[in-house]
Amino acid sequence: MLQSLLLQHQHPHPHPSSENMNNTTTATNASKRPINSEQFTATVTAAADDDDEAEASHHSKRRNVDNNQIENEMTIVESESSCLRLLGLLLQCAESVAVDNLDHANNLLPEISELSSPFGSSPERVAAYFAEALQSRIITSYLGKYLPLNFKTLAQNKNQKIFNALQSYNSISPFIKFSHFTANQAIYQALEDEDGVHIIDLDIMQGLQWPGLFHILASRPRKIRSIKITGIGSSIELLQATGHRLHDFANSLNLPFEFIPLEAKIGNIVNYNSNNNNSNNNSNSNSNSNNNIVSDLATQLGVRSGETIVVHWLHHCLYDVTGSDYGTLQVLKLLKPKLITIVEQDLSHAGSFLGRFVESLHYYSALFDALGDGIEAENVERHTVEQQLFGCEIKNIVAVGGPKRTGEVKVEKWGEELSRVGFRPVSLAGNPAAQAGLLLGMFPWKGYTLVEDSGRLKLGWKDLSLLTASAWEPLD
Repeated sequence: MLQSLLLQHQHPHPHPSSENMNNTTTATNASKRPINSEQFTATVTAAADDDDEAEASHHSKRRNVDNNQIENEMTIVESESSCLRLLGLLLQCAESVAVDNLDHANNLLPEISELSSPFGSSPERVAAYFAEALQSRIITSYLGKYLPLNFKTLAQNKNQKIFNALQSYNSISPFIKFSHFTANQAIYQALEDEDGVHIIDLDIMQGLQWPGLFHILASRPRKIRSIKITGIGSSIELLQATGHRLHDFANSLNLPFEFIPLEAKIGNIVNYNSNNNNSNNNSNSNSNSNNNIVSDLATQLGVRSGETIVVHWLHHCLYDVTGSDYGTLQVLKLLKPKLITIVEQDLSHAGSFLGRFVESLHYYSALFDALGDGIEAENVERHTVEQQLFGCEIKNIVAVGGPKRTGEVKVEKWGEELSRVGFRPVSLAGNPAAQAGLLLGMFPWKGYTLVEDSGRLKLGWKDLSLLTASAWEPLD
């Protein structure tokens, strides 16, 4: 910088030609004045001072940037340290519960509560709900009772909050839409040569999925002649309200529609004894018994002869949806639907308490991270979803040990179990996968992953699979 200033001072104008120099030598000599050394020195000094000030400003800005960077790094380190401390405390508490050292587990809860918050970072939020679940587990352990939320109590006190939270969940994340899109596309393809369909939804709730299917069925060249849905749920009043909404929507598309509400659990609607397979009864008695069960089942579900049946289930851990798992499998075998669509959480409820705790902590940490990414911290919908849905599921898994733990051997992976009772997988590659891919394009978050695995579709967060969608058809 200083060198540039000196050059500018010595050559303020272009050099004159030689002719002009000869003609104006006298005038030039007369006009020349000696350079004042003090002035020159002052100019150079000023330039040097400017340069020093600029360098000082540069160094000051550099120091500010470095200080900010250091502060940011320190904040990250402190946050990571706090997260590690939280994780350690949660695991210590769970280990103490696992060995019935309830007093020690209870003593750890205050520090966990202090470090966690349902309004903080993703680790802080998930820790807050696990701390609440651990507290409930400690209380139930003291009392010696491990009962899930009562089916009717849930319908009376919690269902509306859960339904509102599901609507929020549907609007801020792709998980529920993924379940709807993939299942609807698989059902649409299965009905290509059919004039009607009877859908049995094992847990219909508000029926958010079915308007989408109505739309694509109304747009197909071959008009559908009948659509029937048997909606199973916990409250006849809520089921009837769902039926009215679906009726109105179907009418707006000029679609023939019938709705049958059934307050029940699919695995409990018939008395199918699991010992029947090992009984010594003769074949005629067994045949008569099965015929009676099929007749009773058809009556309750509103199934008529010749109907094309589709069964759908969106799995969750909010409450016990199906009742007896064994009974559910037997019902599916007897119904022999043309298609079963199921969306499962990639989360196990089996094994020891500590094993379930660690797996669920890993699972919900990813889920909270996914829900928090790209959404402002003060988002009310996100808090509603985490409190009313995730918090309830975590409590069922940790405090109760799952939405139902009756001593019966439970089905861990329904898709795998269906293959053992006379069903084979229907690939969701192609249109269902394409629909799922388009769905993820609606969410700019970069952590979501979609994987096609042997015809099943897996939606995950940063390579951890969270939901698996699959479709199944009878072997014959």
